[in-house]
Amino acid sequence: MIINRIVVKAFKSIYDLDLELNRKMNVLIGANESGKTNILQAIESFSFDKIFDTSLTCQYSERYALGKCPEIALTFADISKEDRRNLVQISEKFKQTESFSIRKEGPELTDYHLLIENEEVPSINFKKFFTFLPKLLYFRDIPLLKNQVSLENLISTDPQFSTERNLLKIGAIEDYNILFEDSTRGRRTMDEAGRIITEQLRRVWSQESSIEIKLNVNGKVLYIDFSDDTTVLDTPESRSLGFRWYLSFYVNFAAQTFQSKAHEYIFLIDEPGIHLHPGGQKDLNKVLEELAIKNQLIFTTHSPFMINREHPERVLLVLKDKNGTKVDTEAYRENWKPLRKQINIIAGDLFFFTNPSLVLELPIKKRSKILDKLNN
Repeated sequence: MIINRIVVKAFKSIYDLDLELNRKMNVLIGANESGKTNILQAIESFSFDKIFDTSLTCQYSERYALGKCPEIALTFADISKEDRRNLVQISEKFKQTESFSIRKEGPELTDYHLLIENEEVPSINFKKFFTFLPKLLYFRDIPLLKNQVSLENLISTDPQFSTERNLLKIGAIEDYNILFEDSTRGRRTMDEAGRIITEQLRRVWSQESSIEIKLNVNGKVLYIDFSDDTTVLDTPESRSLGFRWYLSFYVNFAAQTFQSKAHEYIFLIDEPGIHLHPGGQKDLNKVLEELAIKNQLIFTTHSPFMINREHPERVLLVLKDKNGTKVDTEAYRENWKPLRKQINIIAGDLFFFTNPSLVLELPIKKRSKILDKLNN
């Protein structure tokens, strides 16, 4: 299943928003304070275990004056055969429908309402119902990869060491104790894990094709190092923030989706790639495209380099006026004029051009004639 439509009423800066989503990837782009993050938070707050009270209500809305919570409605579509087998346990009405909506009006399970073909279905066990829906995962601050981690921390459930655990998961390590064995098996397992992680990293990071990861154990501590053509050994914390963030991002997402079923997750990501230069952002886009094969993605950005120009329909331009946060779904019209205006970018800002390049500033009629001749 995927979310193909969201309706948000009176949530923070959003007064009234009705938005259709792309089944794979949705790029919320816009200026600071336009409400991009509020859209992600509105979707996240749909989950029954998230805070949902009047502190989130838009302060210039009627609902705020009445002391009411916001209202969030998600419409789900692309129901698979497996989805349908699960959903009919909730209601026989799922046998025929191709989509359904759930509206949330308050913090309790009794504040949810299931609608099929605009008719409410009564007596729903929403706690069970939610186990059949895609999981909403909001990635805010990703724990950055550290130089070292102890066996005790790996075995623990402390979230600040989740990136190190996920790194080893990519390296096919399930039993951490093997790494810390003073044996041939332990050393071979460690070398093989480093080789697998290196292969995965080189595949998604084009900036340094010689990058290699090294794992070493001393006592009960695992040390993580990198090498490339310019350095023999380097720790994660001595690398650039952009590389460290990128690696941590990739490790967490790859491990999260490695064994997942199709559309088991819907990822909400706030400002991915903010520490990366344009080349790194292009690499990140490739990773996001891979994630979108099995999972729906919704992410915010300020950067035009985070847009795949082959898919302009994914771009959602977020802007805010006196009526609150709005979304322009056709930011690509007139050669991306709405987008260029909102993020305040002009042709003169793009000082890198291909060689050879031709830059013209002509009246529209003359420009059209010249372009026709060049194309012919």
